Amino acid sequence: MIQEIINYTKYLREHSPKIFEEGLEPSKGLHIFIELDEKGNVINFPGEKGVDWDYYEGKEMSPFLKNIIPFEQNAQRIGSSMNKTFDKKKQLISCSPYCISFKKEKLDNPKLDGEYFNKITKLLPFYFEKGFEECLNSNEKDEIRKQTSIAFKNFIIENLYQVQEMKIFQDMKKDNFINIYLKNIILNDWILAHNNYLKKNLFNKNDFNSEKDISDETYGMSDFFNGLNVKKPFLEHKTAAMYKGIAGRIQTKDTVYLNDFDLLLKRKNNKVFPNPLPIFIDKNEFSNSKEIISIFRQNGKLTYTQILKRLFKDTPDKILQNYYLLFFNYKNELIDFDFVSKFRYSLKENEKYPTIKNLFEIKNGGELKPNIKIKSIFHFEADIVKIIFNNSLVKIKEDSFIVSYFGEIKAEFVSGGEPVYQMILKYRKAFYDYIYKSKTEAISCTMWDEIMWNSILGDLGNTNNDKRYFTEQSIKEKLNIWFSLYKYFTNNLNRIDMASKIPELLEKMKQVANDENAHINTTEEFAFGAGQVIYFLLNQSKASERTHALLEPFIQKLKAEQLQNSIAQTINMYKHEISFGHGRFERLSSEVLAFETNDNLKNYQRLLLAGYFAMPVIYEKKEKEDN
Repeated sequence: MIQEIINYTKYLREHSPKIFEEGLEPSKGLHIFIELDEKGNVINFPGEKGVDWDYYEGKEMSPFLKNIIPFEQNAQRIGSSMNKTFDKKKQLISCSPYCISFKKEKLDNPKLDGEYFNKITKLLPFYFEKGFEECLNSNEKDEIRKQTSIAFKNFIIENLYQVQEMKIFQDMKKDNFINIYLKNIILNDWILAHNNYLKKNLFNKNDFNSEKDISDETYGMSDFFNGLNVKKPFLEHKTAAMYKGIAGRIQTKDTVYLNDFDLLLKRKNNKVFPNPLPIFIDKNEFSNSKEIISIFRQNGKLTYTQILKRLFKDTPDKILQNYYLLFFNYKNELIDFDFVSKFRYSLKENEKYPTIKNLFEIKNGGELKPNIKIKSIFHFEADIVKIIFNNSLVKIKEDSFIVSYFGEIKAEFVSGGEPVYQMILKYRKAFYDYIYKSKTEAISCTMWDEIMWNSILGDLGNTNNDKRYFTEQSIKEKLNIWFSLYKYFTNNLNRIDMASKIPELLEKMKQVANDENAHINTTEEFAFGAGQVIYFLLNQSKASERTHALLEPFIQKLKAEQLQNSIAQTINMYKHEISFGHGRFERLSSEVLAFETNDNLKNYQRLLLAGYFAMPVIYEKKEKEDN
């Protein structure tokens, strides 16, 4: 994958160079340009604000501050640690003989020798010597630049204290930076010096280089998301080509591209990359990268989902294929990466879309809600995943779209309690793979049943009577989803078509309830009929705290006899509320109580649940026969 990232960054450098510059900001603090005359005397210190210096507080940028950005960028240390800086005391964060940069708070560091600004100036001789060694070459032009830099160093050592006389200095915060730049050196020479520093320091450790003097062609051990395993044999690659215990060395010139990628990745403001990030491996696909980044750059708040939806809206037949998908956490640590051979956006198969049928007759404004076609994978994410995990894995509120496939999720913020929380933790990675990597095998029918069952149990556990109607609607919505997609996922061999089965069972219950010659013949019919009877009985309760949680004890019965005894006891409990002239109840309940089976009812719990929430045939008015 490393080579793919190198190729990807090369492409960006060649075809979208502006993204490496756009959106950059100077560090917060004081920025001073110092210009020397031919004799090495300073011309402009401290000079005029907006011409020779300026202060950035994180808001508006003056033309001077905008101009200073590339100079500061080409004096930065590698990474966010101080391991590869010139200053052995690790106080100066800059890495260039043409610049010094430090935080104001370092002036008060008790561990440093000297007083106030002298704490910094005492560090400069070693800092600049290291800078000359790391950044400059042995040629006439760099020797001239070195002499200019020495004059720059000498002036700073003698005059740095004068910064405190600037009025803005007193208003600066402790964590603001003081940056001083040498104006005499043109930007291109800053870049050359910085590239020399990068080439000598971007390897993890130079002990494994192919040659002592580092050139563009030198091979070494990459420091990009890499550790040093030579002292940990159990972490070594055992099957790769090895050099001193190290596998997969890369060339110096490629480490620079990896560093460019790392800088883009870690940019805090005006982010360049969406998350997750596709890295295409085929040059013919690189244009997709450019288009994805372009959409993201137009609105940095867009999620990866929203970006691809725009992409496919403009070009429905677009093909995304042959790429690595990388996901980074908020610390820019690589959490997940995988290869995607081909992304599946449309869910159309054999000219049909998966359809969520309104099996449980949910109404909206008095009208039955229509069946819903799930046309795209992100439609599945927004309308299915959001619902089954109670808006806790996929959160949609107005224009906000938040997903939590990685990272911490707190149980107290998950609607549905422990059952739903555990399903999210157990299966969220599978849904991420299914949606974003098009791994259709990631979700099986067995997983689907477990998720839906526990999601509904979480709703049943809601004892808030004020939300009883909404809980019932939520469960019916989930039952519609569960049974409509009952055979949709992998390992679906010998699965019945529940979307057809539920209407069949409901029709059979109508026959049993209305015709004394119709009987319950199978355990499936028994479980569904039991659910109908239980709903009718619990509906007789006059308790103010009546909730669907009363169904749970019935669901837990694993033998028909146990379930029948519970139903009989409930009939006895509510017999004063039941009109036994109610023929449909009498016929249906007698069939349920008389049925015999040795089947384990655990395999039929979903049908009992379906019978309970399906249209109650006991309340249905008998159709008049045609004359």
